[in-house]
Amino acid sequence: MEFCAECAPCLLRRVLFQTRLVDRALEAQVMSACVRLVAEGWSPGINSARLATRVHRLSYDMMGVADPYGDLKAEANRVALSLLPQAQELVDLSEDRLKTACLVAIAGNVMDFGVGGFESPEELRSTFEPLTTEEPEPNDLPRMRELLSEAKEVVYLFDNCGEIVLDLPLLRELKKLGLKVIGVVKGEPIITDATWEDLSISGADQLLDQCLTTGVFAIGLDLEAMPDELERAFDSADLVIAKGMANFEALSDSGMRPIVHLLRSKCHPVSLAIGARKDRNVIKLFE
Repeated sequence: MEFCAECAPCLLRRVLFQTRLVDRALEAQVMSACVRLVAEGWSPGINSARLATRVHRLSYDMMGVADPYGDLKAEANRVALSLLPQAQELVDLSEDRLKTACLVAIAGNVMDFGVGGFESPEELRSTFEPLTTEEPEPNDLPRMRELLSEAKEVVYLFDNCGEIVLDLPLLRELKKLGLKVIGVVKGEPIITDATWEDLSISGADQLLDQCLTTGVFAIGLDLEAMPDELERAFDSADLVIAKGMANFEALSDSGMRPIVHLLRSKCHPVSLAIGARKDRNVIKLFE
């Protein structure tokens, strides 16, 4: 997805948020440098995830930390784990288990901090169940279901901490279909995204046939820098399931097909690019 004018303040709000998590005394220095990088790096057609990666790399380096979101990520996992029995019960009682599992997974996508959304993972408790009853739009679940019925192997791109816990019911449904499921987390800590450690914390590693990482520090996925093993997994997969907006931003113009994006449309640029209204559950398939 192309970086647009509305992306700039959103990206910089997150930089300010994460700087304040570390040291408020650094905010002027970090923000000044990142504003310059956005201005200098913004060129026609540049991918929003690629520019955001460069800005976050600079921010992290200037703060001198590997993971400014560490405490917030741990809290998100804790809250999500406490909601997991409720999430699984919703699926177990549903007349359409796959649909409900997708909606549960999407509900976890709201745990995104520093961009005008949640300030605390605890906020998910009051919004979780209502989100799982909201009809997706667009809703490509029928075609997704068809592709899954014909598939043998799926690559599942995880998104945020906490959210990865609420992916478990959907992973269980995929395994019930007899699919080989390869899960992918971030190669290095970046914003609140799930890493290798979160696979075991969430329990997702017990459901997956194979666990891989993106290999590098990147918003979404950097196709040019991913490990060979991940490239082979994409080549052999019958379907890619990508969680969250960052994976859509990184991959929407990549030509990777077939790919289904499960996300909450939390901003106007992504909503417009994916064909949704803002603040909607989205199941969008690209073939």
